[in-house]
Amino acid sequence: MIKTSELIWQDTQHQVLLKMIDEINAKELDASVFRRLCEYAEMHFVMEEEYMQQLNYPFIDEHILAHDKFRAELKCMRLEHHSYDEIFRIALSEFLSEWLKGHIFGIDKQLEDFILKSNFK
Repeated sequence: MIKTSELIWQDTQHQVLLKMIDEINAKELDASVFRRLCEYAEMHFVMEEEYMQQLNYPFIDEHILAHDKFRAELKCMRLEHHSYDEIFRIALSEFLSEWLKGHIFGIDKQLEDFILKSNFK
């Protein structure tokens, strides 16, 4: 059975994403910060999606759809904003904060509960 300690990689990655929000709030946003955020989020999603496939997670489609909505929203935000100005920084920070809280304490919590109950080794 998977132990809680084996879920640390997800929690650690969530913490990095939350720290990136703090970084966005603390300084001017530039292309490198936004690019790093997008790359890190994508890496996290890919790892999580592969893990769910290994588990035969029954709600994988719903979970991937949530990831895809996040990906689409970031792309849309970037297309709507033509510079990394204060308005974009605030909009991005608010979106990330709300999305991550809802995702981590919602759909990711559901995944965690499944993992803890599974016999996957």
